[in-house]
Amino acid sequence: MEKQIRQANQDLPDAAKVVKFTNLYKEFDADDDELTRTRKLRRAFVEKRYRVIVDALYTAADSVHIDTTIKYEDGREAHINTDMRIIHLADG
Repeated sequence: MEKQIRQANQDLPDAAKVVKFTNLYKEFDADDDELTRTRKLRRAFVEKRYRVIVDALYTAADSVHIDTTIKYEDGREAHINTDMRIIHLADG
């Protein structure tokens, strides 16, 4: 992922370059109300649900702690307790 972001950054103006990123612990899913049925991102909902992660990207933190439960379509639940690494791209 980092290699692809660095490559994309080469063609972007400085103000639009990705400086930090993290990989989420799951894919966005319509069943979790993160996407519409036509796979469009529900930005307001995602912003609220992942606020702690978004906020961490705007700090000097190297990681963000996540302690949450996700529910699958079939009713099963999985508890996630992890530290997500924040990757800082030195050259933007």
